Amino acid sequence: MKKLLQAMAGISSKIFLIAPMIVLAGLALSSSAWATCSNASLSGTYGFLHTGTDAAGAPTTTLTQITFDPTTATFNTVDIASHGGVINPESSLGTYAVASDCTAENQFTIGGGISFVVTSTGFFAGAGPHKGVTVDGFGVKQGSPTCTNPGVQGNFGFEAAGFLVAGAPGTRPVAYIGELELTVNTSGEGVISGHIAGSDDGTILTFADEPVTGSYSIDADCWGTATLTPKGRSVMHFKLVLVDSGKEVLAIQTDGGTVVSGALQR
Repeated sequence: MKKLLQAMAGISSKIFLIAPMIVLAGLALSSSAWATCSNASLSGTYGFLHTGTDAAGAPTTTLTQITFDPTTATFNTVDIASHGGVINPESSLGTYAVASDCTAENQFTIGGGISFVVTSTGFFAGAGPHKGVTVDGFGVKQGSPTCTNPGVQGNFGFEAAGFLVAGAPGTRPVAYIGELELTVNTSGEGVISGHIAGSDDGTILTFADEPVTGSYSIDADCWGTATLTPKGRSVMHFKLVLVDSGKEVLAIQTDGGTVVSGALQR
């Protein structure tokens, strides 16, 4: 028994010696794997959803389709933005540079830039392009979605949040979650059904009270539109961008006086 205990003690001490080496080796491998980025790590088209505040402190949200060209280190964007509830289409051009540690900076042709961190599925973005402006968001690779109405049929979870900035009692926060089914009718039109729940400035909306109907349409460029009409409430209009080969859809509400954005995910 004494010899057995001594042998076990020896094995235990070796484990304690080896464990830190494994941890250090893992950190080294992780660090090495992380430091492998270049401009080619941001290549092709992404959906990009970002929110924040403008220089006056008003809430903003923007849905962007951004395309990176690593051969020229340039990008271009097509955007739908809500600045304080005013909805406008926008576009921009610029340059970008990705460091080996997967951090990146871009510079718009007009104005400042945004800081990126490249991930395996896209990027995170933060900071502001101008003094006093705050931006935070994420980008997801477009992949190879089928950009048609039948191409996005299925069941999706839905989330959206932001602010309503028009009408009584003034600016108020809203948040929604839901489950939606997207189907195509015999005429090829996209149809939405399901339920949502959430909060409108603290007034709770329940799934039982909020069945929704709606419609959607997807264009060949992977942009689309959708409507959602909760029972007894006004219709909500959204602009969409397909990402992750159609498994996710980024969305921004396009009704005036709204600063609301979110996503649908299979």
